[in-house]
Amino acid sequence: MSDSVLYKMQDHIATITLNRPERHNALNGEAYNLAAEMFNRANADSSVRCIIFTGAGRSFCSGDDVVEIMASGDGLEGRLSRSKTAQPVSTTPPLAVSMQESRCPIINAVNGAAVGFGMELTLLCDVRIASERARFSEMFIRRGIIATFISYDLLPNIVGPARAAEMLLTGEMIDAQQALDIGLVSRVTPHDSLMQEAISLAAKIAANPPLAVERAKQGLRLKRDYKIDELGAYLSNSLRALSGTKDHKESVAAFLEKREAVYKGE
Repeated sequence: MSDSVLYKMQDHIATITLNRPERHNALNGEAYNLAAEMFNRANADSSVRCIIFTGAGRSFCSGDDVVEIMASGDGLEGRLSRSKTAQPVSTTPPLAVSMQESRCPIINAVNGAAVGFGMELTLLCDVRIASERARFSEMFIRRGIIATFISYDLLPNIVGPARAAEMLLTGEMIDAQQALDIGLVSRVTPHDSLMQEAISLAAKIAANPPLAVERAKQGLRLKRDYKIDELGAYLSNSLRALSGTKDHKESVAAFLEKREAVYKGE
């Protein structure tokens, strides 16, 4: 198996690492497919309770590998040119779909530049933690194209419409502190402490009752997808279902007995 994407699982936390540092973790066809497989693998493993997504080397992800994808005709431009109908061509690769449908919360440990589709991958994560060396750019406009639905859908809700418009229309790079100021990331850490911070946060999530975490994650997904009409009923039904779980009873017993709770996802 290729090592362009690495997978590690420990203490209920799966870490997925883009591993093409010599190409700033630009995604070729193989890396796209392998990363999607890794997310599917994590979500199929009931022992995984949280996912950390990061990159090796100096960058998180610089988007598509221009040489291997776009020049070969396998990128969006190639798919559009080969389309014989007026039907819209999907711009959402399987990797994005796997992330959108993840049952596990995803923490993005942004170790360096997140540019173009790399920027969009950060938006698909539930929480973004940035190294002080992280940088972000919706670079598409500077290449004579525009971002995909991912950016237009998610970015305004994260940073607000005006900031999103500025990023999408200028394509300018912003640094980690600017990202923190506009709410794109939730915290900035010293570079050498990034993974430690991500693991610490993932451990806090993984320590909670798994069924409740999954329900909370699904609630966030419904809000993200504007399914507000479904959200109220979903939350009410979830509260009812969770109140009858063994984990809920364990949490009450642990509180009364003044001990740490042990959750089993039951």
